[in-house]
Amino acid sequence: MSSALHRYAHLNARVRARLARLPGRRHLETLAAYPDELSLRRELAAFGATTDLGAVLAAFDVVLALLDGAARDVVESYRARYECENLKLLLRAVELRAPYEGVRPLLYAVGELGPGDKAQELLMAQTLVDAVSFLPPLPFGLVLRRHMHAAGAAHAERFRLETVAEREVYERLWEGVGRLDPGDRESATRVLGTKLDCVNLGRSARLRVYHGLAPEEVLLYAIRGGRFLGSAERAVLAEVPPARWSAALAHTQYRAVLAEAEMPPALELSLERLLAREVSRELSRNPFRLGIPLAYLILEETLAADLRRLCEGKHFGWPESRILEGVATERG
Repeated sequence: MSSALHRYAHLNARVRARLARLPGRRHLETLAAYPDELSLRRELAAFGATTDLGAVLAAFDVVLALLDGAARDVVESYRARYECENLKLLLRAVELRAPYEGVRPLLYAVGELGPGDKAQELLMAQTLVDAVSFLPPLPFGLVLRRHMHAAGAAHAERFRLETVAEREVYERLWEGVGRLDPGDRESATRVLGTKLDCVNLGRSARLRVYHGLAPEEVLLYAIRGGRFLGSAERAVLAEVPPARWSAALAHTQYRAVLAEAEMPPALELSLERLLAREVSRELSRNPFRLGIPLAYLILEETLAADLRRLCEGKHFGWPESRILEGVATERG
């Protein structure tokens, strides 16, 4: 057995063992029936589940330890989304003049903008323009400084900086997928290509509905990559009202989702469920390809989000039926 196949065999075994311990849909329905948040959190603690992302980042560590080369680069690029979340948090903290002590526990231990000196330095900035100037060149400094130079400091709104940084993360990820060998590229495209499509759909809806951006701006911020949504489809998202997306994109697998939920956040939840179904199908395919660990990581992320939704629902005293309406996990 070649070294690559041996690594994938070992990784597949680790992934299968960890998947067997993840709560499925029926387990989540049982958890939703707990009477209050305290009893629910006690039950989660009893079987080692958590609502924070520590378990998700630990899953990335497991996968990364068993990969190398282009496959490892793709997983690291996928994890870089949490660096982007650190950046978003720090930019918001700059706007609010929040002290580092209050921000530090909320940062993920990923990249240079995790807890540490660089994050503390960034919070010394007086303006968003200053904060961007403090950023290291990669992964966000250069692209955000180029954006500010092109748009002008007066247009350095936080949501635009966040949108550009997020676009950069996903486009770099998609470039990495293109460098994989043909087998890994095919499986990663099924998983990450669907993920990018779902992100583009949700982002475009938010940019149009919540921020009222013009079509040319929506197209500017679109992520150039994905499985079924190419340049023509991204133009549809920019130019056609969301209520007509299901008809305009009837040739894609997203027609049914777009027909049942046109606006965020309902649209984003429907897309999250579609993605969970797609990655669950990937688990039945070739075990010696990158799609398997990528699918597993997305299922870990979906579960963490669902557990947070359960706890939030119990915190606010929502009925069980309402809580389960927000759950995306469908396997098991």
